Amino acid sequence: MRYRSDIDGLRAIAVLFVLIFHGGLNLFPSGFIGVDIFFVISGFLITSIIATALNNNKLSVTDFYVRRLWRLQPALIAAIFFSLIFATIFYLPEDFTHYLREAKYTTLFTSNQYFSRATTAYAAPDTAFLLLLHTWSLSIEWQWYLVLPAAMILIHKYLPSRWLSPVAISATLAMVALSLYLSQAFPDKSYYFLSSRVFEFLFGSSLVMLKCENLKPSDSLATGIGLAALAALFYCATRTNIVLGYPDFHAVIVAAASAALIFVGSVPGGIVTRALSIPPLVFIGTISYSLYLWHWPIFATGRYLGFEENGVFTTVCFALTFSLAWLSYRFIEKPFRKKRIPLLKSFIYLALLPALFFIVISAISEKQDGFSWRFGSQFQQVAFALKQNESRDRKYCIDGSSELENKDCTIGDVNAAKKALLIGDSHSNHFWSFFDVLGKDAHMSVLAQATSSCLTLPGVYLFDWWYFKNTVYQKCHDDSEKYYENIRQGHFDYVIMGEVWSNYAGDNIVNHPDDPRSLELSHQRIEAAMKQALEIIIQSGARPVVIKQIYTMPENFMRCFYDGVKFRKNYISNSCNANTWSGDTSEWFPQLFNQLQKAYPTLIIIDPKDVQCSENICKTDINGVPVYRDVGHINDFTSHEFGVEYLRQHKNPFD
Repeated sequence: MRYRSDIDGLRAIAVLFVLIFHGGLNLFPSGFIGVDIFFVISGFLITSIIATALNNNKLSVTDFYVRRLWRLQPALIAAIFFSLIFATIFYLPEDFTHYLREAKYTTLFTSNQYFSRATTAYAAPDTAFLLLLHTWSLSIEWQWYLVLPAAMILIHKYLPSRWLSPVAISATLAMVALSLYLSQAFPDKSYYFLSSRVFEFLFGSSLVMLKCENLKPSDSLATGIGLAALAALFYCATRTNIVLGYPDFHAVIVAAASAALIFVGSVPGGIVTRALSIPPLVFIGTISYSLYLWHWPIFATGRYLGFEENGVFTTVCFALTFSLAWLSYRFIEKPFRKKRIPLLKSFIYLALLPALFFIVISAISEKQDGFSWRFGSQFQQVAFALKQNESRDRKYCIDGSSELENKDCTIGDVNAAKKALLIGDSHSNHFWSFFDVLGKDAHMSVLAQATSSCLTLPGVYLFDWWYFKNTVYQKCHDDSEKYYENIRQGHFDYVIMGEVWSNYAGDNIVNHPDDPRSLELSHQRIEAAMKQALEIIIQSGARPVVIKQIYTMPENFMRCFYDGVKFRKNYISNSCNANTWSGDTSEWFPQLFNQLQKAYPTLIIIDPKDVQCSENICKTDINGVPVYRDVGHINDFTSHEFGVEYLRQHKNPFD
């Protein structure tokens, strides 16, 4: 193929969108659309290469894969091993083990599938430190490469040329429809699906199948189309809050605009074509692959180390990104892309050996607790305490099977005649060890069932909540109905409700999806639902129990505590808590609980802050072991210790 500088210019726009977005700048809130542009370009270029070879009867599938391997893998492997150095030095054991899983699935070309399982959503807070998050797109690229040559060989062999246009258009439209369906059905996961992205490659491929290079629009028409396409790209890049459910119709606009720019780029005289071909853009486009590979590990490492994200941080990260990208292009990308080693050897060197290395080292890390010895004896004691108290089954008893008699989800004295049911959101789940201690002391079994981010009350829905934009959280409602139906059957002596109550004090509670919403109406509905829940529990013969929420983790606690570990400093107990606690009497839910306890005298209220807090100071660690598992939850060690301390200070409420 002849070289087209305008495509390098388009690559530059794509990678600059991504860099600015990942750099935390507000200029392009949806700069992630740069990856969609790359997919369209890839669809056009790779289809062009294969089609030209097929038409000349010169296609070698082995040569195609050799070229792809040596084009993409050397720089990727260098970036992976470079990030491995930083992860080994600074990443805490659990994070290091997660990193090795990322590397394993990246070298297996399936990191997109891994991240769809391991993250709550793309660009969610839990992804900020994942060093290889950006490799999801490379895995999709490779999965596309596995499909495209075979598909084109079959089309070339069995399909008359007059059918190419309708087949290309039909396939593209079908995959657009599939992507839009997946956007609605799996809004938090569809971002990573190959099936959600195929249409973007097909937009580029269709330019080849439709032989658009034979169409020569006038300079003025090419300029008009090009300016409209550029405007569409910048429009989509400046949208806010479109990542949930992406790729959606915005992605269709991006793909169509990118294809339009490639189409008009065949007209050298167009203003847009000349603009995309200016040397600075062409240079950035030339090193765009290396820029993409190196920018994210640099930003992720800086954020993981706790550097303040200011102008200096951003400038240094961008300077490092461009420097390493140029070095990578000059000394890795450019030399290695010319290699022509047989396919088997290329596959062994560039795919099999790296994958085997990370498969082995990841398995060892799993068994060795992420090599916790890297951080010294003080941290090993913390890691040992957390590991020793880790509950094996707790994580399987949330969002799992609706089978309520799951033996693995029963804690306390599991064979006791006295029984309790623990329901709620993930905060009920993090009290697992707390109720295990109280249950054993009271000779009571506790069946623990939970649904994430769910206010488990009868007769209500959460609307426009969590990932469920402009709709109801149906699973929460359905699970709650199952819980209360089980309660009505009279299996339990106690029913315990645990929630991060303050999260539900907004205007998201409705009785029906089309109900009007306001803070006052929401509070009225919660109060009515709480009373209904208490009535159901009491009528079943059980006694209702409410456990309040913990003292919220102070801002920057994790950074304060673990920065000392990362930089090998000794930790002074409770030194990462700058706040004082003045009680919760001014909060809406505690006021409601007090009212309900007067109306329902059998209601038991347990407050974990009774053991966490004393004289306006709340513990954030216990003997140097942090209280929190993450920003919203205590760990199993703390949950157990709170249970022991609660029994020491108070009478067991279940006796």
